[in-house]
Amino acid sequence: MQYEGSNAIAAAERRFFGNLSVACEGVPLPSRRTLASISSPQYARGMRRTPSALAVLAAIVVAPFAVAAPLGDWSNLGGNECRNGLVDAVGPATPSVRWSGAPNSVIAWSPAVEGNRLFVVRQTGFVPSGVPNESKVYAIRVSDGAPLWNFATPYVSGDWTTNVYGVSNGKVYVGRGGNGSSVSAPVYCLNAETGAIVWTSAEEVATGAYDGVVFADNGDPIFATHLYVRRVSALDGSTVWNTVRSCSVSGDCGPARSGNALYIDEVGPGGQVLTRLDIDTGQKLYSSPVMPGFLSQNTPMCGPNGMVFYARTQSNQAVDFFYAWKDTGTAFEFVWKEAAIAGAGSQHGITPDGGVVMLGFNGKLQKRDQATGALLAESLQTVTAQITQSHVAVDQEGTIFYGNGGFPGTIYSFNPDLSLRWSLPVVNLNQGGPVLTGDGTLLVAGTSTNFTAYYTEPACAAADLDCDGSVGPKDLSILLGAWGTRDADLNNDGTTDSADLGILLGAWG
Repeated sequence: MQYEGSNAIAAAERRFFGNLSVACEGVPLPSRRTLASISSPQYARGMRRTPSALAVLAAIVVAPFAVAAPLGDWSNLGGNECRNGLVDAVGPATPSVRWSGAPNSVIAWSPAVEGNRLFVVRQTGFVPSGVPNESKVYAIRVSDGAPLWNFATPYVSGDWTTNVYGVSNGKVYVGRGGNGSSVSAPVYCLNAETGAIVWTSAEEVATGAYDGVVFADNGDPIFATHLYVRRVSALDGSTVWNTVRSCSVSGDCGPARSGNALYIDEVGPGGQVLTRLDIDTGQKLYSSPVMPGFLSQNTPMCGPNGMVFYARTQSNQAVDFFYAWKDTGTAFEFVWKEAAIAGAGSQHGITPDGGVVMLGFNGKLQKRDQATGALLAESLQTVTAQITQSHVAVDQEGTIFYGNGGFPGTIYSFNPDLSLRWSLPVVNLNQGGPVLTGDGTLLVAGTSTNFTAYYTEPACAAADLDCDGSVGPKDLSILLGAWGTRDADLNNDGTTDSADLGILLGAWG
């Protein structure tokens, strides 16, 4: 058969991938079905190729194609480098359980996810009792909950509970620093596939579980405490740069990143300021005007078009506001502020239609226009807990998943207009979710053995990448455009390669 080569390919790629690099650059997500794991018997045909499929392949391989942006992994606390909870996936329509159960834990900690693997601490005790096995790191397969490996972080006297800082480029970063930045400990870089130690950091860090980290484009993790920000080499654990800073509380002082801009909050005269650092050098470039107040325990969040958001709160209505700033490249310009609740360690979110998700001072979830602060939607329900620690995940269709971090807590699923879809109680939710993975699985961690993955089967077969009801040339062009990434990883091995090509061609027609 004859296929119309590069023009058709380019059109298909523009249609399905043109706007995918969104989470930190701010381009709205397309309404594209997220790839699902293979479960249908039709894919057992493997590498069988029909003559027509081979002809299509021959026509397409000679044409140039663009590499698509990867599906959204939940790489760190906040979900991505901007820490805005936006994921290129479609979350579950109903709370249908994909699998449940995990090792026992007395505290619910947030998982980090890369591809078909999640990484989470399950804590059975408090240091020094039971060390080093009291807070093991577990790698679990996202698609079925199967255990893959576990790691007991080495302990020396004075160390704290293990943190999973995040995962990037096949490397998981864990350590025993924290306890309000009072404990410094080495960072261990682990092989995401095996759990083997790749390196131990040259310097100890005091970053804790509520601070979180972000990653540079090359995978370097960037740690922060109330006293410093430090970039560490993903290659060997050496320190790339270290910058002194001052955060108002010794904890919840993490960074956020958009492009080459790194954002932190710092103490200013009579309140807090946002400061932009250069991600390559760590140099401080400029700071915002002061946001009045005494202290704040939250992290900045990035949106599109230079927007930076910060919940400057301390349980005082006179000074508790959610701020929106515009980074012009030379200065921060004030855009708007609205009264807000944000318990210590809260994470917020943005939506693909230009909204930002925050918690109003009335205890109701709000979606406001990023550029103006205009109220776009508000939940009918009060979603706060006795102790509220907000966590937000937003899928590519604008569905909002909200966890209040309560003891006990609740996970909510809202439509884009903040009408309630469903909600679930969670015992001692804390940091345990929601976490949304690249295949649309919603992870929620609780205490004891409570750990649940919720999932809705996609409406079309996994090899039908454009979801038009058949597997054909457009799907092949999408797969080739995703070569070497996880975008068309049909067999969930972490990359798009010849095995996925065989699955697609076996399902041709």
